[in-house]
Amino acid sequence: MRNLLEMIYAYQLLTSKERHLDIPLDAGERARRMGLHRLLMGERPDPRRRGHARVKLPMRVQFTRPGGFEHGEIRDLSGGGVCVQTSAPQEPGTRVVLRIEAPRDGVEYVFPCRVVWRSTHGPRRMGLAFDGVPHQSDLYGDESGVWRRTPRFGAVDDTSHVA
Repeated sequence: MRNLLEMIYAYQLLTSKERHLDIPLDAGERARRMGLHRLLMGERPDPRRRGHARVKLPMRVQFTRPGGFEHGEIRDLSGGGVCVQTSAPQEPGTRVVLRIEAPRDGVEYVFPCRVVWRSTHGPRRMGLAFDGVPHQSDLYGDESGVWRRTPRFGAVDDTSHVA
């Protein structure tokens, strides 16, 4: 599990460095991002449908919502986003921060995201696109229960809602 989350984190960090922070990547970083992109693409049955292969990875997550926090479970995960099953799927365009714990590895990942779709019939789910600078930290370094880092979101367009 950590290898996949680590690859997604590294890919999103390099992508965000250039896209959201306007910091050009050096040749080594560009090569690493390209390699990670190829690994995360995997073998897709229909390459026109999605930019990255999706992996089933059922695990609990937390995410922000207006006025607090909510929890859910990852249904599938890719280099570009995640599907979360939750009793409280947010509206498309809403900005959320997704927190994923990897307790066996002692690591937590925090990904700023944008809700791109939601389903309120059948299993309630939402599709999140990674959109901002992610953060990784030791899970057990602080017993306060407070998230250690302020997320840096990507640019907000006129149609987005701020969470």
